[in-house]
Formats: sequence, C-alpha cells, structure tokens
Amino acid sequence: MLDYKVAYEEFKKYIKNFDTKYGKNSLKIRHTYGVVNCSEYVSKDLKLSDEDIELSKIIALLHDLGRFEQIKKYDNFKDYVTVDHALIACRILFDENLIRKFIIDDKYDNIIFKAILNHNKYSIEENLNEIELLHTKILRDADKMDNFRVKSYDDFENIIDNSNREILENDVITDAIFNTFMNNKLILSKEKVTSLDSWISFIAFIFDFNFRSGFKYINNRDYINKIIDRLDYKKPETKEKMEKVRQHAIEYVKSKI
Repeated sequence: MLDYKVAYEEFKKYIKNFDTKYGKNSLKIRHTYGVVNCSEYVSKDLKLSDEDIELSKIIALLHDLGRFEQIKKYDNFKDYVTVDHALIACRILFDENLIRKFIIDDKYDNIIFKAILNHNKYSIEENLNEIELLHTKILRDADKMDNFRVKSYDDFENIIDNSNREILENDVITDAIFNTFMNNKLILSKEKVTSLDSWISFIAFIFDFNFRSGFKYINNRDYINKIIDRLDYKKPETKEKMEKVRQHAIEYVKSKI
C-alpha cells in the first residue's frame, strides 16, 4: 500500500537526527519538498495513475536522504570528492532496511532503489525495465526542476561551496565550460574550474529534461532570467558570455515546449 502521508511523517522523524536549522540542511529539506511537488507536477502532466503519482512523491521524498549524512560528515555537496549521496541514501534505506518505515509493501523496492541510485548520475544506467525507467526519469526531471528554484532564491553560500555573491560576480567562465553549454550538454562536476562554471552548470540542467513538463515549469516561472539576473557580472567578457547563455537557454527551452 502506498501512502505519502505516512512516509512524510517518517521523514520528519528522520531529519530530527540532524540540525535542521543549519543552512545546508534546511536547504535540502526545502529542496526535498520541492522535488515532491515537481514529481507530482510531472506525473500528473503525464496523466499517470494515482498509484504512480503517489509512488513518484514517495521516491522524491527519499531521494536526498543521503545528503544529511554527507553534510554532517563533510559539510559540502561535492559527491565527486566526498561520497555519492545517492549511494548513501540507498544504503540507509535498503541495507539498513529503513525503507520499511516509509512504505510497508516491498513490491516497489526495486523501482525506488533504481530511481534514487540514478537520480544524480550523468546518465541513466542501461537495462532498467519500463517502470523503473519511468520513475527514474520523473525523479531526475523533478530534481532538476526544483534546483532552478533553489538557485533562484537560496543563499549563495549554501548553493556553491566556498563561494559567495562577491566571488561569483568577479569570477570568470572558462571557455571549455561555455562551449559545453553552447553545445547543449550537461556539465560534469569534475570539469568545473570556477564558481561561475558551477553557476552555468545549473542552467545546463535544461539539456537533460526527459519530459515537456520540465520545460513548461521553468519557462512559466522565468527561472533562467532569475538565475542569471541574481548577479552583477563585473567582467565585460563574463557579462557577454552570460547574455549568450541566457539567449541560448531561453531559445532552447521554448523550442521544447
């Protein structure tokens, strides 16, 4: 039986183990609920069954469970230099069997496991079955959709490790990252050199949406302009690159709607 309300109450109990007022933790809590809302948005837009809508919300609720352990131990979100937070979530849920507190029926376990494991990867692993692939795609889209909200409103210090508004505004975008973006490709974390490389890597999430609903969602909320306009880029070359990023991103999103 699927019951999001039961899972939600258990999630609230789980996060009490951490300092929920700490900036990075509170960001991830807000993000978790945002991804739940986005998963529901995508699922309904796809006209899925009530069962799949409820399942998508529960998967979203659990997808970043590993972030809280990551923050507690390393105080940053850099999976490629600390731990893979998706793997940590899967370990907590399935190796430690915490999953049974959130959902009684084990028939959804493989779907939940595969979706969470693949949500933060550059690409989805091969050989997933149809329902596993569907929920993996929903979660990946919903995660990126809410990340546009995060980057539009949350504090810079919690978004990008070891950075702030002043650093970002005086930073540069490397040519390699700029060219990757303009070629409609996701940006690998290990390839980023500057803080502004990270900043435009968030906008590059548009190149990995699986469903039209993601494009509609960020277009209707004007997130691309909001993210770009949060900063006053001090270097003329950087300002010029950001305007090209803006134009390219907006045109790409509109072409997909």
